[in-house]
Amino acid sequence: MRNYYACSICSPGDDYCEENFTRITENSGFVLHKKTPQKGTFFDIKIGDVIILKYNEKFIAFGEVDEINITDEPEWNHWANVIQWHYFSQNDHTKGVSTYGIGFSTEGGGQFGTVKTLNDNFGFKTISQINSDNELFTTLFAEQKNHIQMKNIQQKIDVLKYKHQIILQGPPGTGKTRLAKQLAKTLTAPTKFESPSVKINSFFENFTPNVEQLKIREKSKELINEFHLQFPKENLNNLTLKQYAIGTGESDNFCWWIERGLKSLGYYFPGSARSYLIYWSKDDLDYRIHGNLLKEINDPEEGMKILAKKISELITTKDISVAGKFFGDGFMLKILHSYYPDEIFPINSISCINNVLKILNIQPKENNPISKNKAILNYFHENKNKYAKDITPYEFASFLFSNFDLKGQIEINSGNVVSKGEYKVVQFHPAYSYEDFVRGISVKSEGKNISYLVEDKTLVDFASKALNNPSANFVLIIDEINRANLPSVLGELIYALEYRYEEDNELETSVTSIYSKDLSEDDKIMLPKNLYIIGTMNTSDRSVGHIDYAIRRRFAFIDVLPEVLSIENFQTDAFRKVSELFISNISEYEQLKDAKIVASEHLNEEFIPEDVWLGHSYFIARDEDFKIRKKYEIIPILKEYIKDGILKNTKETIDLINSL
Repeated sequence: MRNYYACSICSPGDDYCEENFTRITENSGFVLHKKTPQKGTFFDIKIGDVIILKYNEKFIAFGEVDEINITDEPEWNHWANVIQWHYFSQNDHTKGVSTYGIGFSTEGGGQFGTVKTLNDNFGFKTISQINSDNELFTTLFAEQKNHIQMKNIQQKIDVLKYKHQIILQGPPGTGKTRLAKQLAKTLTAPTKFESPSVKINSFFENFTPNVEQLKIREKSKELINEFHLQFPKENLNNLTLKQYAIGTGESDNFCWWIERGLKSLGYYFPGSARSYLIYWSKDDLDYRIHGNLLKEINDPEEGMKILAKKISELITTKDISVAGKFFGDGFMLKILHSYYPDEIFPINSISCINNVLKILNIQPKENNPISKNKAILNYFHENKNKYAKDITPYEFASFLFSNFDLKGQIEINSGNVVSKGEYKVVQFHPAYSYEDFVRGISVKSEGKNISYLVEDKTLVDFASKALNNPSANFVLIIDEINRANLPSVLGELIYALEYRYEEDNELETSVTSIYSKDLSEDDKIMLPKNLYIIGTMNTSDRSVGHIDYAIRRRFAFIDVLPEVLSIENFQTDAFRKVSELFISNISEYEQLKDAKIVASEHLNEEFIPEDVWLGHSYFIARDEDFKIRKKYEIIPILKEYIKDGILKNTKETIDLINSL
């Protein structure tokens, strides 16, 4: 943003005034004497800035700086040349506008100098009074408008970052949804770049295990020993259904240990018990077979013999080529790591492994899960030895997950990782429910069999993305937020909205859904701090329910009111005329946005203009299109306002509407 400077040609009564006036006006540049004692902020002026000439207590002209030059002249030699002077009066260059207010509008250390830095508002207001009929002013007007818009957006973003959820409220047609998308795009823009090599080197160089990490190490050793005692390698060929299958609710079977029991050695969560090929079905109260290779086997006992043999061969040979025909890559890597923690790195998701390889900029010898996984492990050991650090593979894996979007799409730009956020729009309506928004039960059919699965919905699914990518921002826009029954839709998340998730305090900053599968931590719902929620609310719609105080306390409310737009195809006259139905001081409000709004005599005393005043978006249209909009949208709404008692049913009100 360019700066504005007030530059005094001279002080009234100085004997060089007329001479300097001629020097400055004829040479298209402001000049200071070499011996001027108080040059003010002259040396802050940059090319592109705007200087405003002050002469005899009047602002007479302004121009855009195109050169800063200190010459060898012995006297008047400090020049700030401009492209052209734009005068208040072309016929008499000594005429101008009042300098009233300059004392309150100077910034920095130049308030007593010949050159004074002006705040943007005063500077722009001054040049608009001097001469607004030139190309420079048109350019500055566009810049000022954009600057104000970005400033307003930043103010709202500051509130959103502080509160984490806001509601943009206002009458119809004020662009609340459009503004919400602007805020979301600004927040989620890929502006944060991180150098993975610098970050990773710093991690190894500065790592020292803390007390909590040492406790996790001891616990992990105990768990792995307990697992090996319960499921020794030599007995895997004889695994029974009861020993293997998950879903019974017991915590002593093989699949439970792989998924939950050994979580501190590396996270594995398949999302469905069917990934294990044989599982206990609570609906059928029996074991179920899943997967094409076991499809023709109707007997779970026979199927279990095949799976036990394949698991035993996998552990014995460490060869995934055969077992891979039955099991998924993640399942096999997790099993191998559970028996060979020193040989397999504790990341088993192939998409995550690929992202780690991209971040570390390493190429595996072969394009298979084992080779990729071991390439990461080799990188870990090289750095561990290089920095001579006491660190485990799991601690390095935790660092990678905490600092990079391993579960998302990693993008490398000039050697840096780009953190990309995301925003999503959902619209509420009276039938919207907790099961639509948070978590619900989905019906799945498999042949003649029907199963019911708990499934994460919009909010929880989006929150998971934010949890997996802590370096980026995620914004959920809820359009028409007050049209749904919010206490019913949000449920226990009213608590989570206030107490955002903290990894070190998970118990106090997470909630358990009413549709949880069980009470394990995997079923908890967590709203991270990089997830922001923006609601929009039409304040004129009294047909929907009010937001209760418990929910209101968790949101910040920002008014989005009508305004006169300085854009092409804005029907200014029509907007002003319609606005007179709602406020009596439209001219004052147009000039001074923080002016107190005074209700019009046409508005029923029960209502306030801020709730019902028709917004500016109704008036953005070409002339021909606006005729249609006026006839079929604006006038019908105004007439409906009379029926609903918002506008008074008086001759004056009806005449004003008819005059449209």
